Amino acid sequence: MKYTISTPIPTSQILEIILDLDCQKEEEITLQLPSWRPGRYEIANYAQFIKGLEVTGPEGQLSAKKLSKDKWTFFSATKGKYKISYTYHAAQLDAGGSWVDPNQVYVNFINICFSISNRTNEKINVELNLPQDYHLACALHQEKKHSLIANDYQELVDSPFMAAADLQHKTYEVNATTFHVWIRGEVYFDWKSLLKGFKSFTERQIEDVGDFPAKDYHFLIHLLPFPHYHGVEHQYSTVITLGPDHLFKTQEGMDRLMGISSHELYHFWNVCRIRPKSIQPYDFSKEAYLKEGLIAEGVTTFMGDFYLLKSGYYSTERYLEVIEKLMERSFESLGWKNQSIVDSSWDLWLDGYKAGVPDKKVSIYTHGALLVLAMDLMLMKGNQRMHSAMKHMWERYGITEKGYELKDFEQVVISLAKDKEEMKQFFADYVWSKGDLYSRLKKLLPQIGLSVVKRSNNIPLQSDFGIATDSKGILKKIHPKAPAFKQLMQNDRIQSYSIDNKGLHLQVRRWGKTMAISLPNENALYYAAYKITSAGEKSAFKKFVEL
Repeated sequence: MKYTISTPIPTSQILEIILDLDCQKEEEITLQLPSWRPGRYEIANYAQFIKGLEVTGPEGQLSAKKLSKDKWTFFSATKGKYKISYTYHAAQLDAGGSWVDPNQVYVNFINICFSISNRTNEKINVELNLPQDYHLACALHQEKKHSLIANDYQELVDSPFMAAADLQHKTYEVNATTFHVWIRGEVYFDWKSLLKGFKSFTERQIEDVGDFPAKDYHFLIHLLPFPHYHGVEHQYSTVITLGPDHLFKTQEGMDRLMGISSHELYHFWNVCRIRPKSIQPYDFSKEAYLKEGLIAEGVTTFMGDFYLLKSGYYSTERYLEVIEKLMERSFESLGWKNQSIVDSSWDLWLDGYKAGVPDKKVSIYTHGALLVLAMDLMLMKGNQRMHSAMKHMWERYGITEKGYELKDFEQVVISLAKDKEEMKQFFADYVWSKGDLYSRLKKLLPQIGLSVVKRSNNIPLQSDFGIATDSKGILKKIHPKAPAFKQLMQNDRIQSYSIDNKGLHLQVRRWGKTMAISLPNENALYYAAYKITSAGEKSAFKKFVEL
C-alpha cells in the first residue's frame, strides 16, 4: 500500500492524502483511524480533522460506510487498485500533532493514517510531495528523496517526520549508534555545548542499561517563538516542541531543553520497549487502561533528571532545585490524600492531562518521580539503585518484548532491596495506597546527607492564606484547609487586597458583582516552598551520584 501526501495550499493547513490499496475480489476493507497516540493515554479523536473521504476503484467511485466516529468500511467487488482520498486539517503544533504552514510540513502519521483490518503487517510506502529544497527528518528508511518506507503499520505510526528548507542537522556518536539532532526554528544556543551535553547524558544512560539496539536515533526539535513545553517518545526518535526560542540563550532555557531531551531518550527503553502489557501491542481504536503510570512516567522523569546530574550537566545545587520543584508541584495538591498513583494512572483517560477536579489525583510524572526517589534511597541501603532495577526490567521485559504488569516491577524492586519487608510495605502504603510521601522522604534524605523543610514561598496570598491566582488575578486554586475555601470560589477575580494585623481584606469580582471579603490570620503554611540543604557528609551524596 502507498500513501501520497501533498500540501498544495500550505496556508490552508490542509494535507491532501491518497491511500492506494491493492484489493482482492469481494474483499471487505475496514479503515480504522486511531483515536489516541503513543505517550498520551487520552482519547484525541483525530477523525474530527478529516474531511471528504472518498473511495474509487476499477469501476469508479463507490460508497464507504461509516461504522463509528473513526471507522469506515467498503467492499471491493472486483480485484484491482482502490484509491482512498481525504484531507486532514493539520493545525496542531505540539509534539503529538501535525502542522502545515508555508515554511514547513510536520506530520505524526498516527493522526492521519488508517489501520486496515488484517493488513497491518504489510509494508507501507509514503510519497511526500514537498518542495525540492525541503530537508526531511524521520526515523523511517528513506528510499529516495521525500520517499519513506515502513515495514508495517506500527512502525509507520511511531515515526513522525518534519520537513523544511531551513532544518538544521548535527550528529554525535555513542558506541555504534549515530544520534541525529534536527532543529526547526531560531537557534540561540551554542551547538558545540549542546552536543556535548547530549552526548554525555546519552553515554551515562547507555552505560547503566548496557544496550542501545539502534543504528540511528533522531531528536526532532521544534523551537517555537511562544511559550511551550512538550515531548513525545517513539521507537527510534522523539519529537520535542519548546519555546520561546529566545529563552535558549539562557541557562534556564538550556536546562529545559536538556531536561526534556534526557527524559525522552530514556523512553527509548522505558515505554518504547519496556512496555506495560495493556499497550503491548498498541491498539489505538480504544482505551488501554494501565496501572503502570508510575513506571512509564515516574521512573522516566526521575531518571531523566538524574542522568543530567550523573553526566555532570547539573551541579548538585541545580539538581536539588529540580527536586524542590518536583515537591512543590506534587505536594501543592492534596490529591495524594484522595487517590493513589495506581488509581490516577487508571484515570488518565478521564482527566490525566488537565487540572480536573481540585485535589482529586496525583501526577504520574511529579509524584511518580518522588516515589521513585524514595525507592532509590531505600535501594541504596543494599548498594543497589533504581537503574539496577530498570536494567532487570530491560533484560526481562524489554529485550524479550514481553509486556509487564505493575506487580512485576514491584517484585523486581523488592528483590533488590536489602530490607525486603520494608520495600514491600512501601509499595502497599505509597503506591497502592495514599501514604504521606513528604514525611517519608524527609526521613530518607539524611542518608545521602540532605534535609528538607517546608517554608513560605514569599507569596503571602498562597503561603499564608491558601489562595493561588493567575497573572490577571483570577483565582485558580484554594487550599481546602484554609478559611478562604469557605468564602471564595474558583474563577473569582481579585481586584485588590491588603494585609494587616487582622488578616487579609479582598475586593473580589464574581459574576459581575464586587464584594468585600475578609480572612483571618491563621499563622498556617498552606502552599509552601521546599528547601533541600546539606545535612551531613558530602561523601553520602557523592555515593548517590556515582553508585
